[in-house]
Amino acid sequence: MRLSHDGFGPEQIEGDLGTRRIGRRVIVLDETNSTNDAAFALAGEPDCDGVAVFAHHQTAARGRLGRTWVSPRGASVLCSILLFESDQPDPPGVDPGTLTLAAGVATCDAVTAAATDIETTIRWPNDVYVRDRKVAGILIESRSLAGGRAYVVGVGVNCLQHAAHFDEALRGLATSLEAESRDVISRLTVARRLLVELDQWLADRADPQALRQAWLDRAEPLGQHIHLRQAGHDYVGVTVDVDPTAGLVVQLAGGGRRVFDPATTSLVPGGHRAGSEP
Repeated sequence: MRLSHDGFGPEQIEGDLGTRRIGRRVIVLDETNSTNDAAFALAGEPDCDGVAVFAHHQTAARGRLGRTWVSPRGASVLCSILLFESDQPDPPGVDPGTLTLAAGVATCDAVTAAATDIETTIRWPNDVYVRDRKVAGILIESRSLAGGRAYVVGVGVNCLQHAAHFDEALRGLATSLEAESRDVISRLTVARRLLVELDQWLADRADPQALRQAWLDRAEPLGQHIHLRQAGHDYVGVTVDVDPTAGLVVQLAGGGRRVFDPATTSLVPGGHRAGSEP
């Protein structure tokens, strides 16, 4: 179903986009259970690589580690981008590490393009924060399919929400661009810039070190006290290094260092503190 609500349709997103791989085809759904699932359903179709699926509303959206993602209808940019790595040389291969870094940088830059008067940071592993509140999240999934492997980059950006749109438990943890910025927020600007930024990092096959540095430049600095949970156990310590594709290195309060895999680790709410004792 290709619908256009409030000027947010495939024609408006695709128009003069100029991308080479990402967003060559755009689908906008009124409602779906999950844009990630909708994108995976297209895998294997002709010219499916780079398709971007947007939705005005999701009924069963998911975040990292099985969490849910809730957004009022028409308030967010809800997007999933499919990359299909076939057994043939075309389309080109997909490096999961590069995809993780590029998704974080692209989302961060798309947010600041739409709200120029705010400062954003990437919080490990790939959430985007404004003033210690989450404004965007990323979920990357992959599946092995006949003839190749499909990767989907799912991005959710809170654009037009006000405090009342968030559950009471989330009001101190989440925010939106409209709540933080004096600019007039356009979901279309966020969507288009997201596709352009991701395309530039992936299509240009950026130098891995340059991409890593771009991620680090936008990420929260090292040396912060942090509270993590992994496999039912809690850990506190100080961040000392980060490899966004492998893990976060933490000097534990009880001694020793540990690398935390983003696929199995979550930040404990309220436990990420700068300049205080763990």
